[in-house]
Amino acid sequence: MNKKISQITASINSNIRETMILINDAAPKGVPSGIALVTDNDNTLIGIVTDGDIRRALVNKIDMETRIEEIMVRDPITVPKGLSESEMIELARKKTKASLRLKDEKVDKVIVVDNEGRVDDVINFFDLWKASDIKNKDVLVVGLGYVGLTLSVVLADVGFKVIGFDINEDIMKSIKKCEPPFYEKGLSSLLKFHVNKKNFRTVSTLQKGLANVYILCVGTPIKRNNKPSLEFIKNASKLIGKILKKRDLIILRSTVPVGTCQNIVLPILEKESGLSGGEDFFLSFAPERTTEGNALVELRSLPQVIGGLNVRSLNLASELFSNLNKTIVRLLSLEAAEMVKLINNAFRDLSFAFSNELAIIGDQWNLDVVNIIEAANEGYPRNHIPVPSPGVGGVCLKKDPYIFINSLKHEKFKAGLSLLGRKINEYMPMFVVNKIESFINNYKKNAGIKIFLIGFAFKGDPETSDMRASTSIDVFNLLKNNTGWQLFGYDPIVKRSEIEKLGITGCGLREGFKEADCAVFLNNHSSYRSIDILGLAEIMNKPAYFFDGWHIFPREEIERVKGIVYGGLSGKN
Repeated sequence: MNKKISQITASINSNIRETMILINDAAPKGVPSGIALVTDNDNTLIGIVTDGDIRRALVNKIDMETRIEEIMVRDPITVPKGLSESEMIELARKKTKASLRLKDEKVDKVIVVDNEGRVDDVINFFDLWKASDIKNKDVLVVGLGYVGLTLSVVLADVGFKVIGFDINEDIMKSIKKCEPPFYEKGLSSLLKFHVNKKNFRTVSTLQKGLANVYILCVGTPIKRNNKPSLEFIKNASKLIGKILKKRDLIILRSTVPVGTCQNIVLPILEKESGLSGGEDFFLSFAPERTTEGNALVELRSLPQVIGGLNVRSLNLASELFSNLNKTIVRLLSLEAAEMVKLINNAFRDLSFAFSNELAIIGDQWNLDVVNIIEAANEGYPRNHIPVPSPGVGGVCLKKDPYIFINSLKHEKFKAGLSLLGRKINEYMPMFVVNKIESFINNYKKNAGIKIFLIGFAFKGDPETSDMRASTSIDVFNLLKNNTGWQLFGYDPIVKRSEIEKLGITGCGLREGFKEADCAVFLNNHSSYRSIDILGLAEIMNKPAYFFDGWHIFPREEIERVKGIVYGGLSGKN
């Protein structure tokens, strides 16, 4: 019996006066009021006494020293532990309807008992009714980065009351001012709308009773040894465990090694709360699979994958996410759902690695691999080969293959294929730098060189301001070692001030191209296609190297400018 219930429990030997005091003292203690539970030595429920029973005893002038068994109700309405809120309501209503004693009375408390008849909880009927509709539950999102903030505003947009929490004070200050700490199409206006409508708010501290649903969206960075760090997950689990109450739902949204929910999150929650997972609270894993730049749309359109600790956990999480998208992919375990996110990104990384290896081989044969891939894909339905790139960046694709590899339970098998793919993609920035250096060595004096890098976000389409794990920065870090080269940078979305924090000179397009010895396109933002590229190429310092890492511009068009050497990831056909 939990501490809350024990404070309203009386022995059958208690008298009316003692029980009246017990009931009167309940509300200030924050425990269920208006009722006392009468139990035997084994804590088995044998009856209840309500404040109404006490009043009737006083009216009938029953001696206050009379034993409580004289006025207690011996057949109270109870429901078994483990039912959902709606199932409890339905059963309580049926029992009330069938009871001769309660024909003209309403039941305002529902008593939950275990298989042995011991009291597990006492729930206010209104609270139970309110909790039976998932939309009435308050949702707390822990971690307000790209995943957590976009999810928060979309949940608010479909009708939930959402609370946000992050340990990063700068992020919290930015959100309170309705200014997203990163660029995401449509996010700014949606955030401002729901903050003003009070559908979304932030808190600086966590306390019990704050929410009924907790969604953990904290990061899982990779350490130097390429092992995932789960410290943020552990810390968030401890915070939530301390404020967890019965019937709460916890959903992990972070990308983690298989087994993290069961072996790390669940034990922490149980230890900190003193509650039992699957019985007292519910645990689910629902992987985030949106792409930055299109997250608000994909949260409403992508199927939501759900895994649960048990059926109740699965049902609750599915009910919540069905408000975003009716297509729910239900999996029978937490581990299966954890695996889904990993294979989505590990497979993508591996497919990109194949294309990048094609580019390396094609370059040795002076073959235009982009043209070759287009020919291979044309009308061929059995596979679609992606085009190569200057590297595969972004937090997810750079780290998730390593998390996938670290999901192995036994060292006997090595996940070599995923690891090899990651190594190929990690080599691509050096491949790009080698091409730049080769041009400079062949055409220029290796001093006073101006290199203009274009595109610092890890991708350009769909557009984002996120520079985390960007391969453009990998290229910059390799180039900056040559102190005789001047490095300039531009991105259509990333602020100039953010680029300059890297130690590079921020500038506009024309300033960057002017007198540049090399112009290097490192992401694929759609705005590049509308610029006067020939006019910009004309003002470069001839001979000049025009490196088109995303094959945005036709080679023949660029080479019309006298003195321009066009370069890509592979040679001519």
